[in-house]
Amino acid sequence: MRVLAVVLVLLVVACARPGADSAASEPAPTVPDGLTAQPVVEGLAGPTQMVFGPDGRLWVAQLNGGENERRGQVLAADPVSGEHEVVVDGLDKPTGIAWVAGALWIATRDALLRADDRRPAAPEAVLEGLANNGRSNGTLTPTPDGMLLYETSGRERRGGAVEGSGTLWELDPVRPERSRPVATGLKNAYAHVFDAAGTLWTTEIAEPIGGSAAPDELNRIARGADYGWPACVGARRPVAAFGGTTLRCRDTVAPIAELGRGATATSVAVNPFADGELLVALWNAGEVVGVAADGSGGPRPVIDGLPHPQHLLVDDGALFVSDHEQGTIYRIIDEGEATP
Repeated sequence: MRVLAVVLVLLVVACARPGADSAASEPAPTVPDGLTAQPVVEGLAGPTQMVFGPDGRLWVAQLNGGENERRGQVLAADPVSGEHEVVVDGLDKPTGIAWVAGALWIATRDALLRADDRRPAAPEAVLEGLANNGRSNGTLTPTPDGMLLYETSGRERRGGAVEGSGTLWELDPVRPERSRPVATGLKNAYAHVFDAAGTLWTTEIAEPIGGSAAPDELNRIARGADYGWPACVGARRPVAAFGGTTLRCRDTVAPIAELGRGATATSVAVNPFADGELLVALWNAGEVVGVAADGSGGPRPVIDGLPHPQHLLVDDGALFVSDHEQGTIYRIIDEGEATP
């Protein structure tokens, strides 16, 4: 049983260099009554995603500078002391990280890298030249049956999407050439999570398209389904410039919830403190909201007070939230479990 866990938030839109020592002067997140937030790891530089490795340490990807400086890193952090060391350096927009089948996987701007657990500092490209939006390709998520989920961010062109973009993929880590699409029509299926029943949920970071404003979304994923982009956005609203019509959009899947225009939904997790609810980190909105799994009631504020909440992670009943600007990871627990 892990004593501590950390959640790292991935910033797909930040261009400014985060301050490594800013966390000490920043306020802690505001959390609901009965919960408490404690800093776990500090001094990070634009953290994105994090996972626990086979060595029990917390492995974190970070930009380590401006978005286009190609100085990205992977760190390994002690989840008790918070001390961390650089393991991989010189990465181009590392936004996703996962340990699957005894290997470290890293998602960069247009590639998927893999490193053996015996040589994690030397990742090699498995897939290159992936379709992307010019920025990054989101987070990585292991599936319950040992596969690996990744996305190719949507890029539109006259008449539709660039081939292979706007898609959520499933990769066999043993035979990665066998990638297959899970769902299409997703502008940026940036973050993903499986709930206890095995249902897959994703966020979608949208952008204005064809003169139409598009909201960020929370989607429940059905294998083989079309979620509409670029012809349809939000709750099946047509985008005429990309062939969208009421008839065309009727056959697409509507989101469980719309999260606001420009909110930048960088992470999703199952709420460990409320049954039947998902939590979504809204980077630009500066808050974490709760969304009922049945879509009722709309998003409700749960956590605020952070400049740019990035990633959410649930471990041993605790929620970990990272802030991209502060470079800090917080552990949120019931007050009765707080460390003296």
